[in-house]
Amino acid sequence: MTTLHVALQEGFSSDTVVVRIQSREVLRKANVNTRLQTGYADSVETEVHVGSVNVEVILPSRNISKKIRLQISVPTYLGVSVVKGIIESTVSQTPFGYV
Repeated sequence: MTTLHVALQEGFSSDTVVVRIQSREVLRKANVNTRLQTGYADSVETEVHVGSVNVEVILPSRNISKKIRLQISVPTYLGVSVVKGIIESTVSQTPFGYV
């Protein structure tokens, strides 16, 4: 097992956000807002099995979603942003920095 950290970053504005990992809901939160000073909105962290991991991020009020498949062997950080109505993601092996 290892850790997967999902950070909700840029572009969230009064959104309801659902995050599923391996089809299991790990986050459902209403009124998620990005803090403009930091680019951070919220996050969730969970333990996952090493190997292929499926992540789904859903914004039901905007009717958008994204499925992301990761290969994980070490603690992994997944950043999720909303840019021009599209969910974008970035993967890092180190924590994201927020000031």
